[in-house]
Formats: sequence, structure tokens, C-alpha cells
Amino acid sequence: MAFAEWWYRAAYLPLQPTVTGFSSQVSFAWADVLIVAAAAVVVGLWTRPLARAAAGRRWRAVATAGWRTLVLASLAYLLFLALWGLSYSRTPLEARLAFDPARVDGPAVRQLAAASVTGLNGLFGRAHAGRWPGPAELPAVLGPAFAEAQRLLGVPGSAVPAAPKRTLLGPYFRRAAIAGFTNPFLLEVMITPDALPFERPSILAHEWAHLAGFANEAEAEFVGWVTCMLGDDQSRYSGWVSVFPRLPREVRAEAARALGAGPRADFAAIRERLQRASPTVTRFAWVGYDRFLRAHRVPEGVASYDRVVRLIAGTTFDEAWRPRLRHETGTHDGVTTGAAPGVTP
Repeated sequence: MAFAEWWYRAAYLPLQPTVTGFSSQVSFAWADVLIVAAAAVVVGLWTRPLARAAAGRRWRAVATAGWRTLVLASLAYLLFLALWGLSYSRTPLEARLAFDPARVDGPAVRQLAAASVTGLNGLFGRAHAGRWPGPAELPAVLGPAFAEAQRLLGVPGSAVPAAPKRTLLGPYFRRAAIAGFTNPFLLEVMITPDALPFERPSILAHEWAHLAGFANEAEAEFVGWVTCMLGDDQSRYSGWVSVFPRLPREVRAEAARALGAGPRADFAAIRERLQRASPTVTRFAWVGYDRFLRAHRVPEGVASYDRVVRLIAGTTFDEAWRPRLRHETGTHDGVTTGAAPGVTP
């Protein structure tokens, strides 16, 4: 963890604005270019040796191609670690927040559920009264809140946001029910093209959290949610839309009885969108990602997304949902003494 934190402060954060600035100069997704280029290289590694191999020596050509592919994949993985992947080994966000594990219990989660309902019902009318910003407009709308969220969380420096890009992976995102993706090599972001307007702010804020070096999905959800809470009415509504489905099923079912007709209709629209995904493609994508996360020190795998509820319920906030850090609240041995969360719908 110590090396990962040193790398984060000394290398990643200073370079992120430059890399994201470079990748943002073009409208196309560099991820598409990298995928096509990688596929072309792999095809070349296998077809040339096999085509040139004499009869009876095909096994040597296969071994050579396999070895070269393994070397290439290893180099790509080392580059992944150097550019972004070491973020998985950073000190957990809980260690910096005014976080008390003792508060992560039934009452605290139910308090969060009640706050979610209050926020959703209170913000729905104002959020839907005006036009929702398009993807290209969101950095100007939500960018200042992202910078403030990083400041409140003690990020040394400030990662810069990026507008979401169109990608050839869009149809795959739809079929696999993938909301967003961060290119770890060139630090650009993409979100699913079928994201609903009130989903976009929270999805994009989550991907920006990855740009800020929060690799763990629960931490990215937390940072994205805090960003939305610091934004305008539409952003805050989107933040509550993202958190409410993460609540434990029984708590969510109980709280849903108090939801107004507007939020209910929005959640129904999200369910309808997700139902258009392919169960087979979705299972394949999420099983693969689950294994990836577990291999990178995230033992919960994809279930880590839902741990954002633990982070929010156990963290001390002020009345405007600004998180407090451990040294700001007189925290000692895991006990927080700061103000309880408040709601400002």
C-alpha cells in the first residue's frame, strides 16, 4: 500500500491531467483504437508463423505464437499496472474518512433509505422541470462539484474530468448492461449510449472517480455520489437514483412504499432499459469482471458496488452531505464524533 500511495501522489495524479487532456483532444475513443490494434497484432502473431511453418512443424509455430502472445499480454498488463492498475492497492478510503464500522447497522441503513426517499421525492419536480444536460455538457455542469469532492476527500491535487465519448463498444454495453467504462491506458471515459438522462450524471461521476484513482467500485460509487450531492438539483437527484437500488433488498422494499409516482416511473424506466440487455452476454461480462476484481484485491468482486451503502452509512457528513475526514471529527480508534448525516432535498 505504501508504494501504491507513493506512486499515486508522485506519478499518477501529476500525469492524469496531461493524459486525459491528450485523449480528450479527439472525439473518438482511443479504447476502440487500442482494441482493434491489439486484435490485429494477435492475429498477426498467429497467422504468419502458421502460414510459414512447414508440414510437421506446426506445433513449433503454435508454441512460438503462444509464447509471443503471452509476452505481449504480460507487457500490456505491466503497462496497465503502471498507468492505473496500482490504484487497486491504495489505502482504503475508509482509513481517511470519518468512518465508524459500528454505525453500519440496521438503523443507519434505514436512515440512509429514508434520506434517499426524501431526496428522490423532494428533488424529482425540480430535476425534471428543465432540460437534462447532454453528455458533452456534463463536465461544465458537474466538473466544479467533482473538484470540490476531491478537495473534501483529501485528494492531493485534483484529477480533471473528461466528457464521455462515443465508442464502438456501445452495443456491447447495452447487451451486457454495462453503465460505463474508463480506459486505464489513456484515461478517457465512456458511458452506455442508452443511459437515461437522469442516470448520466451519476454514471459519469462514477467514471470520473476512477480517473481520480479510486479503483475500488464501492469507493468510486461513493466519490461519484458525493460529487452529485455537491452539484445542482439534477445531479443530486441522479445521485439518489444511483444509491437507492444499492440498498439491501428488504430495506429497499420497505422504503419504496414511500416513493412518489415520479421516482417510481424513473426506476421503472431503468428496469425497462436493463431488460433489453442479453442475459447471456450480461452473465459473461459480469462473471469475467468479478474474477478480475477478485484478482485485484477486491474479495467481494462485483458485489463491491453495493458496499457503497456501507461507506455512506458509516461515514460522518455535515447537513449538506459533505463528508468529513477522520482528523476533522475527533475520530479516535474508529469512533466518530462528528455530526450525523442530514438531508437537504
